[in-house]
Amino acid sequence: MNIETITKAFDVMGRYLRERNTVGEIAVYGGSAILLHFPWRKSTEDVDATFGKPEASVKDAAAFAAIELRLPDGWLNNSVGGFTSEAERDEFFVLFGDYPKGQKSGLRVFLAKPEYLIAMKLKALVRESYDDKDFSDIVGLAVEAKIETAVQLNDLFASFFPNERLDPVAAARIPEAIEAIQARKPR
Repeated sequence: MNIETITKAFDVMGRYLRERNTVGEIAVYGGSAILLHFPWRKSTEDVDATFGKPEASVKDAAAFAAIELRLPDGWLNNSVGGFTSEAERDEFFVLFGDYPKGQKSGLRVFLAKPEYLIAMKLKALVRESYDDKDFSDIVGLAVEAKIETAVQLNDLFASFFPNERLDPVAAARIPEAIEAIQARKPR
């Protein structure tokens, strides 16, 4: 999915909710949040999100958008729960927009801030994927957030997950991440 498809789906969801005199909210995470924040991420497989109240109406709006735009059933999913912070707060997010655009809102979309995304990606780094996307995302996000040291990465993780320890696999990859961050830093 690209940015155009995702925002078009948000627009359809917003109209659906507005026509039912409802305003729903979603918080977007992962690759889709990165895609919506930064131009260097070109696509994502799906949209990882949590659904605000009224949750059932937001899910119905997502199903309607899937039908209207011929999107896969799980295009908008809440599979991100295992990587979110138990201490999650509003200040972890930024408002991306109200949908439909230019009209009375039916859907408010919030994005996880880059720093929160880094912490979540560090938490996910315990597993390796075929393309090592979590690692690549950490590097790209850290460059954007001007993070340059292992101490900064560790402190960032602890600030979002104060009651958790960074997995040893992720901790072992921090020096590699810092090296990659330094190589990508603008000169």
